[in-house]
Amino acid sequence: MELERIPDTSGNFIEEQPSNRELFFVFLKAFFSPERADLLSKEICEKAELLGGLSELTREELSLFSGIGEARAGAILAALEIGKRACEVPPASPSVRSSSEAFSLFKPIMFGHKAELFCAALLDNKLRLISVVEVSRGTLTASIVHPREAFWMAVRRSAYGVIFAHNHPSGDPQPSGEDRRVTTRLCKVGSILGIPVLDHIVLGTRDSYYSFADSGGLDGWNREFHGMLFE
Repeated sequence: MELERIPDTSGNFIEEQPSNRELFFVFLKAFFSPERADLLSKEICEKAELLGGLSELTREELSLFSGIGEARAGAILAALEIGKRACEVPPASPSVRSSSEAFSLFKPIMFGHKAELFCAALLDNKLRLISVVEVSRGTLTASIVHPREAFWMAVRRSAYGVIFAHNHPSGDPQPSGEDRRVTTRLCKVGSILGIPVLDHIVLGTRDSYYSFADSGGLDGWNREFHGMLFE
């Protein structure tokens, strides 16, 4: 049994955990006067307690309260459902611990593109995937990649590390001189930001790819990660 506090008519809470009645009051104040919202919030919470909790309230029961009706009852149930979903634990994200797993991640995204597509996989500190983001699109032979765009989402999403990838529409996964220069530049920026480049995958046709990490191309930058990530 929680202690109910009389709500502030401003709807602002000093304490971090407002009561159910106070939350209902803030919601209902959008439809009713503060006095009416206060009374309804009290009545609804008392009804919910008798039924065994807020989750037991139905549209029919809510619509019986004076002034609620079916439309507002639906809005209340929608708000309760939003709160419920916000507390749900999201499904576990896949981890990416090898170049082959990174290739499998990027292949469905890049396969069949006629122009170069440059993407980044953002990983957390357990090497679980946060998201895959598109960094840039290029021409048939090149993509323009700037470190600012390459790391923007990694910084925004507080990524622990990043794996870059781009495709070669020609089908040959061997990196060009420009690919190597871009990789070095990205590694330098990642080192400054504290977001290491864990690999850079170049995708060719079908199941062909080149891994900078596997080929030793990142040893000067992420040597401390190499053995742990790509065993």
